[in-house]
Amino acid sequence: MARPAEFVRRDVLEKAMEVFWRTGFTGTSVTDLVKATNLKPGSLYGAFHSKRGLFMEVIDTYAQNSLARVSSCLLNNDSPIEAIQAFFDRFSDDIAMDEIGRGCLMVNTMLELATEDDEIRERITNYLDQIEKMFADTLARAQQQGELTAEASPEALAKFLMAGMWGMRVMSSKRPHAESYQSIVSNMLNALPIVKH
Repeated sequence: MARPAEFVRRDVLEKAMEVFWRTGFTGTSVTDLVKATNLKPGSLYGAFHSKRGLFMEVIDTYAQNSLARVSSCLLNNDSPIEAIQAFFDRFSDDIAMDEIGRGCLMVNTMLELATEDDEIRERITNYLDQIEKMFADTLARAQQQGELTAEASPEALAKFLMAGMWGMRVMSSKRPHAESYQSIVSNMLNALPIVKH
């Protein structure tokens, strides 16, 4: 009997995510959330306890979806370097289609709340660290398979790729042409110490 409630909860989280993504945590009122989710305030508080409780669950949902997408891209290719290329091709396509410049919910939240809310900062940092580790593991595999020079540091290169992702997400608020993202991705990947065969 619990399954219908789960579907409703997922639906509520997706609708709330759109609001938080558009206006941020501070800029979102409970009235905005009530309107978007079609829940009464009592039901909203009953399910999530507070606006913050709902936001934390939205962040967890968004982050888990992001981790699944990154993992899918990086693990579904015999060549780790080609996997990274495929990930960034898809990433640049996705943000190029972001016509209103929403950016990344996790990055937006870090920029909005990192100095004010230690719990939110630590939670998002944990998710971003997991993505960084996926890059580092993929780069380590590339090194083991002879695709990356022996002197390279997978950990340092993973931080470099994360910085590029952050920059592109923040840049998306300017809504540049798709070619701008493609150029950045090309330069990022060209900077990797790939072994030429």
